[in-house]
Amino acid sequence: MKKLLVLLAIVAFVLAMPFIGNKSINVENPHQLDADGNFIMYDWNFDNYKEGTRVGTNEEWDYNLKPVQVSDRVWCFFGAMEMPTKENAGDMSNSCYIKGDDSWIAWDSGPSYIFAKQAHAAMRKIADMPVKTVIVSHEHDDHWLGNNYYKETQGATIYGPKSINVNYLGYDEHTGKPNENTREIPPQTRMIRALYQNAIRGTKLAAVDKSFEDTTKFTLHGVNMEYVKVGYAHSEEDWFLYLPDDKVVLVADVVMNGRVTSNRDGIVIGQLNALKAIQARDWDHLVPGHGFVTDKTADDECVQYFTLLKDRVLEGIEEEIDPDYITKYVTLEEFRNKELYYLLSPGNVFRSYEELEMYDGDDEEDEEDEEDEE
Repeated sequence: MKKLLVLLAIVAFVLAMPFIGNKSINVENPHQLDADGNFIMYDWNFDNYKEGTRVGTNEEWDYNLKPVQVSDRVWCFFGAMEMPTKENAGDMSNSCYIKGDDSWIAWDSGPSYIFAKQAHAAMRKIADMPVKTVIVSHEHDDHWLGNNYYKETQGATIYGPKSINVNYLGYDEHTGKPNENTREIPPQTRMIRALYQNAIRGTKLAAVDKSFEDTTKFTLHGVNMEYVKVGYAHSEEDWFLYLPDDKVVLVADVVMNGRVTSNRDGIVIGQLNALKAIQARDWDHLVPGHGFVTDKTADDECVQYFTLLKDRVLEGIEEEIDPDYITKYVTLEEFRNKELYYLLSPGNVFRSYEELEMYDGDDEEDEEDEEDEE
C-alpha cells in the first residue's frame, strides 16, 4: 500500500510539473501573462481593464477604517502587521491625511480604489473637504493603488516618484511621458493579482502627475511641507514628507516598527542614509510605513536593525563566511519576537551580503558630505 501511495505521489508530481511556478503554461491570450511571464489566475483581461474594473457584483469590501489623530492636523489609518492577503484586502500599510485650508492632502492612498473611497468618507466626517492633492512615498503598490479614486472623483493632482510611471506604466525614463513602447495593458501588481474582486474593483493604475528630481519645499492648501528625496533605500526611489510647522514626518517604508522590514528591493546603505536624513529634521511625531509607534522612539528599531545588519554581515564577509551560510551566521536574534522575523529577516541578510561584498564605505561618506553642504 505504501509503495502504491509513493508511486501515485510521484505520478501526480510529474503531471503537475508544467504548472509549478506558473512559468510553462501556454495560454491563447498573451495579455494574461504578467511582466515576468507568470500566468494570471484571476481574470483581469483586456475587456475588464478597458471597463476599469474587475468583474463581480459582491458587496464592496468593508475595510472598517478608523482614523487616528497623530497631531493637530494629521490623521492616519494604520494597517495590519502582516503581508498582503485576501483576508486583509491589502490593508497592511499606513496612510495619512493632512488637513489643509480647503482640502485634505493624502499621503499614500492605500491598496485599492475602494480603500481610498472609504478612507475619504471617514475623513469627511472630521472635515467635509475634497482631496485635491495626493503625495506618494514610493512605488510599492500597497501605498498608491487608491490614486485613481482621487484623480477620477476629485480631480486630484498626484505628486510622486517617476519610478511609478516608468516601472508600472512604461513611461520613458528621461521624458517622464508615455512612449510607443508603453504596454497597452500595464503589468499586474501583487494587489491586483491577490485581492478579492470586491476589494480591488474599480482600481486602475493612475499615473503620477508631478515628479521632482531633488528635495523640494512647497506650500499646498496652506500647509508648509518638504518633500525629501532619499533615493534608493527601501525601493528604487524613496521620499518622505516633513511638516516643519507641525513637527511631523511621514516616512513610509524607510521606517517600520513592531515588525521586521522587507528589504527585497532595498539596500542597507540607502536605508541608513535615509534614517540620517530623517534624524536631521526636528520632529515630535513620526509615522512609519508599517507599525504603530509614532513618538520620538518610532525609528529606534529601524536604526538598530539596519546598523546591526550592516555590521554583522560585514563581519561575516571579513570572516570569509560562505554566502550559503550567511543567514546562519547573522541571525539578528534581537528581533526574533518581532512580526515577520522568520519570513523576512533571512532574505534581508542574504540580500545585504550581495550588496556589501563590494562595500568600501564611500557611499555613506558621500551622503554625509552632501548633507553637510545642504
